[in-house]
Amino acid sequence: MLLQAVKNNDIKGVKKALDNECVNNKDNDGDTALILASKEGYIDIVKLLLENPEKTNIDVNIQDEDKNTALILASQEGYIDIVKLLLENSEKTNINVNIQNYDGETALIRASERGNTEIVRLLFKNSNKTNLDVNIQDDGENTALTWASYWENTEIVKLLLKHRKVKLYDILDYTQIKEVLRKNVDYIDKLKQPKKEVKYYDKRF
Repeated sequence: MLLQAVKNNDIKGVKKALDNECVNNKDNDGDTALILASKEGYIDIVKLLLENPEKTNIDVNIQDEDKNTALILASQEGYIDIVKLLLENSEKTNINVNIQNYDGETALIRASERGNTEIVRLLFKNSNKTNLDVNIQDDGENTALTWASYWENTEIVKLLLKHRKVKLYDILDYTQIKEVLRKNVDYIDKLKQPKKEVKYYDKRF
C-alpha cells in the first residue's frame, strides 16, 4: 500500500500507509518509499518521509538492486530540493554520502558527470557534517574530477580543483591527469597567475 501510494504520487495515501507499514519496506526492485520518491522527484513525499526520521526509523542509506541510494538517484537526476532535504537532517539520519553503486559511483560522481553544479555545491556545503570523500574512484578508477573534465562541466571542475581535499597525483594515473589538464588548460592557467602584479627590486643594482 505504501509503495503503491508513492508510485501514484498520492501523499494522502502515503500518510495513511505510514501508520501501518514499515517505511523501509522494499519492492521487487529493491526500492523503498524514499528511493522511489527521490528518483521520481516527488518532493512533498520526500519531505513527509523525512519529517520525523527518529520516529519512523527511516533508513536513508538503503540501496536498490543497482546499489543506488536515494541520494545517488536524486543527485543524478538533478533534484536540488530533494538533495537538500536528504542532507538537512544528516545528523539524525546518519546519511552516508560516500556509498557507491554497482559501478562504484557516489552521489558526487553522478552529479559531476551529469553537470548538476548546484548539487555539487550542496554536497560540498555539508561536507564537514557528512565527511564527503571527493577522491573516491569508481570501477574505472575515475573520480568526480575526471568525469566532470571528460564531460567538460567546467564549473564543477573549478569547484573540485578548489576543494582543499581534492587529490590529483596521489589518486589519478598519468593519462587521467593529462586529460584533466588538457581540458581545463585555460582555467588552470588563470589559477597560476598572480591576483595582482608583484613588484620586486634587486638590491644588487
